[in-house]
Amino acid sequence: MVRRNGEGRGKNRKNKQISWSDPQGSGEGAAGLSPEIDQLYQQIQEMWTKCDDVQFRWVQTAGRRGFIVWIYTLIGKELAQESILEPLTTLEKAETVTDVQQALRSPSLRLVSSVEEINIAVGEGAAVLCLDGFTQAIVLDVMQFHGRSVERSTLEAVVRGPQEAFTESLEMNLGLIRRRLKSPRVKVEYMALGRVSKTMVALVYIQGIVKPGYVKECQERLNRIDVDSILDSGYVEELIDDAPLSPFPTIEYTERPDRLAAEALQGRVGIVVDGSPNALLIPALFVNFLQSPEDYFERYSMALAVRLLRHMYFWIALLLPATYVALLSYHQEMIPTTLLMTLSASHEGVPFPAVVEALIMEVTFEALREAGIRLPKAVGQSVSIVGALVIGEAAVNAGIVSPAMVIIVALTGIASFTVPSYNIAITFRLLRFPMMIMAGLFGLYGIIISLLILWIHLVSLRSFGVPYMTPIAPLVWEDLKDTFSRPPWWYMKKRPKMYETVDPTRSANIPRPLPGTAEEDPL
Repeated sequence: MVRRNGEGRGKNRKNKQISWSDPQGSGEGAAGLSPEIDQLYQQIQEMWTKCDDVQFRWVQTAGRRGFIVWIYTLIGKELAQESILEPLTTLEKAETVTDVQQALRSPSLRLVSSVEEINIAVGEGAAVLCLDGFTQAIVLDVMQFHGRSVERSTLEAVVRGPQEAFTESLEMNLGLIRRRLKSPRVKVEYMALGRVSKTMVALVYIQGIVKPGYVKECQERLNRIDVDSILDSGYVEELIDDAPLSPFPTIEYTERPDRLAAEALQGRVGIVVDGSPNALLIPALFVNFLQSPEDYFERYSMALAVRLLRHMYFWIALLLPATYVALLSYHQEMIPTTLLMTLSASHEGVPFPAVVEALIMEVTFEALREAGIRLPKAVGQSVSIVGALVIGEAAVNAGIVSPAMVIIVALTGIASFTVPSYNIAITFRLLRFPMMIMAGLFGLYGIIISLLILWIHLVSLRSFGVPYMTPIAPLVWEDLKDTFSRPPWWYMKKRPKMYETVDPTRSANIPRPLPGTAEEDPL
């Protein structure tokens, strides 16, 4: 587990400090520490009044009185005993703060000089030592995080490749990233967001690869956030989004540390939020949402076939119901005669037009899918599958929908499951409904009009200044090789040009594997 760098956090937090005693950020809470220990104790205790989980413990060391303040539900009791209490009992000299620092055994400690910094440190789970006569307090990292351990990824599951996923612990998440990127070029910058929550947010990027403008723009947008609390990365995503009114996400998220490491090597910036198991990736392009981490773990020939299949089913998930409605309602001449007779016979007796029939089935399918997610895991999957079979069969027998429509909706649902990114899959699940309505009103012309509007909207989007449809529009030939296909590694010597990386070369000479012969043993 990686400990927090106290100096780095304090430095990046300086523009975000707001006094607890004064909502406007000025007043008594922002002043320096009083050297009178009784006065300081009274001041801090008044701020934490009615907080029964906050403890104050008086200590006597080297002729000086002092106290320690911590939240006992966040600290490790044994660690606090070994790091603070035992060293203080043997301390003989305490003329300066440095003398006390050298005696303590905490793996991470720093000095603070304001009451507000003490409050923030206590809220983060640290222990703060204040001694009489000193205008600085010592913050010691003795936090013991109580949460789940590293588990398998659920949103981005793979058959081959790393199985680790992020947790709700910022330290643990950064440790998972550092295990994969061990270079000092990997930079981690902290800042605190939320006037009440004081949530720690970390920027992760690789110096010398990432475009400096991305980091600067990200810092500026985060610094503009002024809300009471940040409880998840979704809060940050919505507050720094380029197009918050668009149904398309312009910021990508991942729960896989290997994915964040790989994207950082491509020239992207990661945003890790304390308390959230999902990290944000910027900039995010449309093609990123159709790529799976497993594409780079399998052989390139298999990954190529799967990626092409994924692109095909992506458009099937969007257009299949609308196309079926348009053909059956307006363009029967485009359907082969034998198939048309079969469809007409199956639709005979259904009291609704094809568009209403499709809307009924799609709404029912979406309701079953949502119910399967919200129900307990042990019964959720069973209810969604059995419910779809039972309701579909009952609807056909009752003459409400045709068997062909049940097949179309089922194929559409299966196609939507092939999209690896959940947030873009939700977008196209919603877009299916206006597409079906347009197809029911105008036929294939309505579908074409909808696609034109959709394409115009997509090419107008930006993600941190990068066109959303890059490398398709604008066309970047060099980056197309890793868009619809996945070339072998020895062909990907350059990083994507669309990210404008400082160092575009991934490897100067990636050797192509060639068959060889074993040398004869001279013995």
